[in-house]
Amino acid sequence: MIKYFLIALVTVASFDLFAQSGEAIVGEWLTQNSEARVTIYIEHGKYFGKIVWIKDSKQSAQLNTLILADFVFDAKEQEWNNGTVFEPRHGHKSSGYLVLKDANTLKVTGYKGFRWISDSETWTRVKSK
Repeated sequence: MIKYFLIALVTVASFDLFAQSGEAIVGEWLTQNSEARVTIYIEHGKYFGKIVWIKDSKQSAQLNTLILADFVFDAKEQEWNNGTVFEPRHGHKSSGYLVLKDANTLKVTGYKGFRWISDSETWTRVKSK
């Protein structure tokens, strides 16, 4: 009996070890084409992201533009959802969700109406110096 209890305990502990916390996406990210850096932060329990660096100086008006808003971490699904993604080049706003593929890779997805009709980008975490 004790053997089964220990196996169950180790299994549960392992699951918790691999589960992410909501704060895992906080930090600075480089967009897919290395055109911008976005800082993701927490405000009032929700996750937001704003542009903090732009490669093309002609687009400097986009600095500090909020492009991720109101995301909530869903521990069961291991994703941040119920948020909004804004594409400043085209002025498009859509529903979105975020999935951390590994510690340094974030999938950012925007969709209109249905999640299966979506557009995604892969962002890379900026290493702290």
